[in-house]
Formats: sequence, structure tokens, C-alpha cells
Amino acid sequence: MIRRPAVFFWLSLQLAITAAGVLGTMLSPALGVLAGLIFLPANFMVLRKAWQAREQIERNKPLADAIAVAGLALFLVLLLSASLMPALVALLLLATLAMNAQLNRWRKFYVAQLISFVLLLAGAGDATSGHYLWVMALYCLAAAFSLSEAWLDQGDIRSVGDRGERGESRAARQGPGAGARAVAGLLTMLVAFMIYVLMPRPDALNWGGQESSAGDFYHNEQWQQQGRDRHDNLQQKPQQEADFNPQRAQQKFQELTNLNSSGDGAYRYDGFGDQFDIRSSDRSGGVDLNAIVARLQAEQGAYLKIRTFDTFDGVSWSVSNADIARKLTTDRRGHASLNSSRDGAFQQVITIEQPMPAWLPAAADPVALWVPASAIALDMFAQPLLPGPLLPGTRYTVQSARELQDNRPLSRAPAADAADLQIPDDQDPRIKNLAMQVTKTGQNPYQKAQLLEQHLRTQYAYSFASITESQGQTPLAKFLFEDKQGHCEYFASAMTIMLRTLNIPARLVTGFSATTRNPLTGYFDIRAIDGHAWTEAWIDGRWVTFEPTAYYDLPPPDQGRFTAEQISRYAQDFIKRNQQGNADGEWTLTGLISALWLQIYTAVVLVLAGLQWLMITLLPLWVTALVVVAIAWLTRPYWQVHARAWLSNRRIQRYQPLHSRLALDFYLHHLQRMAEQRLPPRQLDELIEHWTAALQQQYGDHAEFQQLAAAVNRLVYQNDEVDVRELQQLVLQVSALLR
Repeated sequence: MIRRPAVFFWLSLQLAITAAGVLGTMLSPALGVLAGLIFLPANFMVLRKAWQAREQIERNKPLADAIAVAGLALFLVLLLSASLMPALVALLLLATLAMNAQLNRWRKFYVAQLISFVLLLAGAGDATSGHYLWVMALYCLAAAFSLSEAWLDQGDIRSVGDRGERGESRAARQGPGAGARAVAGLLTMLVAFMIYVLMPRPDALNWGGQESSAGDFYHNEQWQQQGRDRHDNLQQKPQQEADFNPQRAQQKFQELTNLNSSGDGAYRYDGFGDQFDIRSSDRSGGVDLNAIVARLQAEQGAYLKIRTFDTFDGVSWSVSNADIARKLTTDRRGHASLNSSRDGAFQQVITIEQPMPAWLPAAADPVALWVPASAIALDMFAQPLLPGPLLPGTRYTVQSARELQDNRPLSRAPAADAADLQIPDDQDPRIKNLAMQVTKTGQNPYQKAQLLEQHLRTQYAYSFASITESQGQTPLAKFLFEDKQGHCEYFASAMTIMLRTLNIPARLVTGFSATTRNPLTGYFDIRAIDGHAWTEAWIDGRWVTFEPTAYYDLPPPDQGRFTAEQISRYAQDFIKRNQQGNADGEWTLTGLISALWLQIYTAVVLVLAGLQWLMITLLPLWVTALVVVAIAWLTRPYWQVHARAWLSNRRIQRYQPLHSRLALDFYLHHLQRMAEQRLPPRQLDELIEHWTAALQQQYGDHAEFQQLAAAVNRLVYQNDEVDVRELQQLVLQVSALLR
């Protein structure tokens, strides 16, 4: 039976932290904090009521039943207003509260501990930010206090000897102070972090679930009606309808890309509009370049396509056919099949954090979608979009066909046509000459495209600085022959046009370079600076992805098996983006904070690089150590008792007693551990005389055993003082006999 009220306080705090963390990740941080503030006093009052009625706990059954009924009601409310997971979490929290109303046994206490840990893991699985580490740290500290109080409470019951010995040693069982318990919690976190860093991470399991949710459902009655009469041919670019109106189509596209209602703080990248000027390097709008605009949950990074452009006038890119190819309705789960003949082997779950145009970021080629919408549409390049701009909180699932060539994504989107060979009328002839010179050793279109890509990556520098147009020159010619530096739009435009001069169909694609995995959350963080442009070339009946910008790299097939390696890569990517994002040199508060973070992340990189070296270089030693630990664990019944006895003997030898009663408690504890080499553990109701008699039977009839029993009786029952030095000498003699 639980006797210490402090157990209930720390358990209440532990459960409140869990409630705040898990509901904060699944609903909102504000609701999570509110839930924690409500759950803390409610749980404490319920547990206090259980402690007061611990002798007749059945009196609290009506209270427990009422809490359980309230939990079922809250479950139904959240199920209808939110989703299944928050509803289950709320039900489990109130079920724990109902159980706590009748908590008087340790079995129920540890069940509550287990539930809190499971809920903590549920919140960690749903967390999209490293801020959840603070919740885990607070939980670990609260658990250190909660479990230490539980150990002390049980120690009062398991205490050595009879009732008198337990009662007199109560002061010795107040336990370690707050500082020592906090240190224990911090050490636990440190050990957990080291295990997390040094152990290889297995691939994420795909249970076959698909997520889709949003604060506002995307509904368009007209799209839904038109989607009922759909066709499934994605292999050819659809033709314009007889009554096609370019102005009307352009107006519709502008409505889908218009973010004016989102205010000045919305994320804007010109490459996601219906046309864009390659001279503009702005890809943030009203947000910081390092601000997270979306998150990707997938087994590996990807280039997420958003817009495709096929028409270039020397300055700006646009589309030759700004129309919607077809519309599809979704089922009650939000599912829409784009191409039932292909397998969607690569699943992505994408969460939108900043307002964006209606086009859904997705890896090539999407074959199935789960979206919070009644209907979707496909543009003329088979890219899916919703009936309106994407809002923060929108979450959807994409399954894409995975085809690679030399780690380059391939797409079987609509085939190339005349627009994919279009060249500006005032094209500088030097561009074609350069393309022919660079590719003169290429034997086929694929090799020529590789040579162009390699030339741009090695001979030109990446820079965010805008390049202004010189009189009589197009920006592209100035980039290739004078400045030889620019942002990704210049690189992608140059490669696309140079391929076209070689009669290789090509087009420019914009989207996100989602290649930076946050090792703490498992998500790929997509920041404003990750808005990107690259090239696709039509080769051997497929669109092949090329990355001509040296600053960016296509997603590697292996992100690293060890967490330390992933953290090191994440920190390096963060530093690189931070330096590029603050290249203008302006001194701002945000810049100063970013600089501070830069220093911290630099230190992290150095530390983790050292850990990575130790991990890889000393791998045989780590394996040997693990084998030794496993063998020791399996054989512990043969050596554990003797090891504990040896440690107890050393502690007795080093102990310097100051007070006889406190010293007696210490000495008896360790003498009993030494005696367990031959005797079973001393029972709760076993008198000191019986125990010393058993010692005499095993170790011989020595007077020291009787003297020890007499000293215990004098101190505990007769309240007589025993000289500390005499007691120490006696115990040293007894320990020598027990060795």
C-alpha cells in the first residue's frame, strides 16, 4: 500500500507534463498547455482523495465511474470535432485519472507510469519540431522524482528487520535531495541520448496508413461535378478544348496562386506562380529564409515538384497552355487515384506550415493522393492541385512511382511537344555554340545532358545576389559569359535552353529541395530557402531530372544509418542555408539570433563528428563490449550476489560513521547483502536474533554475531547509546567473517 503523499504529487506532475506534450502536438500548443494546467490539480486532488481513502478505497468507486463516463463523452466530442488520435489520447488520460481515484497499490502506480510513457511516445511520434525535447526532458526529471519517492516508500515497507528497526531509521529514509534527483534525471537523459546517437536507426515501418487533414475542407462543387466524368490517360499532353479561352484560363490560374488574403507574412516564391522572372531571387515573401514552410515525412528525401514551365522569352518563364487537364473526385477518405496502372512505391506525408498556391508539392510521378478535398485537378503537366491555395495545417499523403536512373528521378508525365523545344527569338548565338562545345564528346542525349550539368556545376558559382540585365544582353547570356554566378533559376534556365539548342526537349521545374532530415523528429524540414528550380529533359521516352546548381544535390539513396551521422549532416545543411540566407550582411535581431545558432550548431557538428569517428573507428570494440554485456547479463545469477557482497564490503571498509543509529542502518543493510552469499534474503518479520543465529550456523559460532545482535537491541529497543568506534570495529570484524 502506498504511504507517502509525495508519490502522488510527483505522479500528478508527470502525468500533467505528458498531457500537455501529447495534446500540444496533436491539437495545438495552447490547448496542450491548458490541458496540462487543468490535469495537474485535477489529478493531484483525485490522487489525494485516493490516499485519504487508501484503507477503504471502494468508497471512491462512484468518483472513478464519473470520470470514466466523462472520458467517453470527451472521446466522442474529439472524435467528431478533431480526429481519432487526439480522441484516444483524451480517453486514455481520463481513464488514467479514473484509475488514480482508486490508486492504493503499486501495481496501479506502475500502470499509470506505463500509460504516461506510452502517451509520451505517441506525442513524440506526432511531433514535428525539436521543441518536444523540452517536454521529454521535463518528463524525465518528474519521473526521477516520482520513481525515487516510490522506491523510498517501498523501502519503508521492505526495511531491514522488525518494526522497531524500521521506525528508528525513518530519518535515514528521507532520500536524496532535489539536486541529486535532478542529476539522476539528467544522467538518464544523457545515457538515452548517447544510445540514441550511437545506435543505428532502422528504416521506418510503413503500416499502410494514409493521412489527410486540414482546418478547412477544400470543397468545390463545380470541380466535383466535372470530376465525375474523368478520363485516365496521362501519357499524352491533353489538347485544348474547342471553347478554350486563354484569358479565362489565365484568370483561373491567378486565382489559384493568389495569396493576397494571407497577408504580408505569407510565403511567396515567384517560381510557384503562373510565370516568373529569372532575375528575381526572392523566395521567401514575408517570412524568414530559414523559416519552415512545410514538412515531409518519408523514408528518404525528394525533390517535390510544384510547377512546370515550357515557354521562355529570354527573361521570364511561363506555360504554353495555362489550363486544367482534368478533374477527379475523391472518396470519403479523400483518396483519388491518378494512375491505377502504376505502383506508388514512394509514400510521402506532407504538412503545410505557410500559405502556398494550390499546387500540391509531390515527388514525381504521383499515382495516388489522400487529400482533405472533395475534388482535385491536374494541370497540363499532370501536377495535382486543390480548389484553392494551401493553408497552414493542411496535411496530405502522396504515393509516387519510384523510377531512378543513376539516382535521378524519372517521370512519365505527358510527352514532350513543340513547346519543349522553343527558344527565344533574340537568343544569343553564343549559347548554342557553348552547348555544342561542352557536349562534343557526348554520344547520346543522356551523355550530352550530363556534360552540360557537370559544366554548370563546376564552372559557375551559386549566389543569391540578383543579376541585373545589361543593355542589349539577356540575363542568361550575361550569366553564362560575364558574371558566371547566380541563383538556381539561372542554372536551370541555362541548362534547359542549352539542351533545346541541341534539339533535346527540356523544361524548367520549380518546387522544393526536401533533402534535410531533422534527426530528432524524423521529418524533412522544408524551409523558405529550399524553394528551387531544376531541369527535366525528355530522353528515351521519359523525363529525366538534372541538377545543374552546385549548391544543391539530388537526394542521396542512403541518408546514413547512425543518428550521429544524421545530426552532423543536418547541422551542416543548417549552417550552409544560414550563411546563404544571411548573405546580404544586414545586422538585424533575427540575424544575430541566427548567428548565435550558427555557433551552437558548429559546436554540435564538431562534437558529433568526433562521436561519429569513435563510433566507426571503434566499432569492433563496441561490438565486443555489447557481447560481454550480454554474456554478463545471462550469467548474472552466478556472479551478481558475490559482486554485490564485494561492493558492500568495500563500502563498509570506507564508511566513517558519525551517529550510531544512522550507522547501524547502513551497516545492517550491507551486512545482509554480504550474508546473501550463503543465506536467503532476510525476511521482513525476521528478528535480529534469528538472523544472527542463522549466521552462526553457516559461518561458525563466533561471538561477534551475538555482539551484533546485542548492539541492535541496545540501540533500537533500549535507546542506549553505543560508541560509534566500537560499533565500527564490531562491524569490521563481522564483515571479515562474511567474506
